[in-house]
Amino acid sequence: MSRSAIAILSTENLLHNLSVIQSQAPASQIIAMVKANAYGHGLRSVSTRLDKRVYSLGVASSDEAIALRRAGVDGPITLMEGIFEQDELLIASCEKFQVIFHDWWQIEALKTLDLPSPLYVWLKIDTGMGRLGFNPSEAIKAYEELLKNPHVLKPIGILSHLACADEVDHSLNQKQIKSFEDFARNLPGLKSFCNSAGIINFPSHHYDIVRPGMSLYGVSPIKELIAKDLNLKPVMTLQTRLIAVRKVSTGSSLGYGSQFVCPKDMHIGVIAIGYGDGYPRTTKAGAPILVNNIRCRVVGRVSMDMTTIDLENCPDAKAGDPVILWGNNLPIEQVADYTSHCPYDLLCAIQNRVRFHWTKK
Repeated sequence: MSRSAIAILSTENLLHNLSVIQSQAPASQIIAMVKANAYGHGLRSVSTRLDKRVYSLGVASSDEAIALRRAGVDGPITLMEGIFEQDELLIASCEKFQVIFHDWWQIEALKTLDLPSPLYVWLKIDTGMGRLGFNPSEAIKAYEELLKNPHVLKPIGILSHLACADEVDHSLNQKQIKSFEDFARNLPGLKSFCNSAGIINFPSHHYDIVRPGMSLYGVSPIKELIAKDLNLKPVMTLQTRLIAVRKVSTGSSLGYGSQFVCPKDMHIGVIAIGYGDGYPRTTKAGAPILVNNIRCRVVGRVSMDMTTIDLENCPDAKAGDPVILWGNNLPIEQVADYTSHCPYDLLCAIQNRVRFHWTKK
């Protein structure tokens, strides 16, 4: 038999979260972020469920976009990091991918090609994130270069990205908003600015398109809140089973490094999941975990395939009983507090030996 580590993924919760986001930004359309294997939830599985329910699907590369076309997704797909090689422009033209332009070499690459059909393009402005995009001082020149290219559909979309959207009072937010509005205010075409946290914290700046990521998967993008506070539901419930239940004497140590020494006689459970599955090795003693829906705690160092837990709160637990590491009734945000990771990291780290099971389409 296979190991019992399994991720249960809820179609119902995914669509519920989409509905919540639509209610938060009722005048905007949505580019749903499915990059990085849909934040660990499965690129194809998530995308086929969202196809045609959103304006576009956002991916990090043409490889991800091509995989979606092969999976039967025929709605719009946006290359959020643009192209990495010139030949990708031809692929984008043939497959009708939307392309973000953020650097001069991409514009120059477009000039030398004869494409079979024109591209829908976005111009990315760096208003303060400091990663990709044209500085506002040079952005108008880039905009004009794209505008006069015969392979570019008009009007051109304009977007930027908030660096501190989860900190509503951070001074950079207003600087970025002003920079974006100063550039885009009088230009035609779709405009996009807000990620998940921006959708919540800056409702006056949703513009035409919002780009949710974490909130789509049922995780709060705001540090002080959990998903339930925002009417979001976890799409992923990571679970396993107890494979052993042991009585351990006072003074005995658990796991590698003997980091946890039992202060008294203890009822200890061993579960079939570890950092080889994506449950982080940095998880601290005390991290919450559910056994038979009763909150227990992790004790001892997480190993590659196993983790030990304190069963004091669930003394009748036995081998084979279900264990939830995060998801239904256990917010991933609370688990992340006991690790060196944020919820993004936890979800994206799930390995392929964890079996995925989706509820209905």
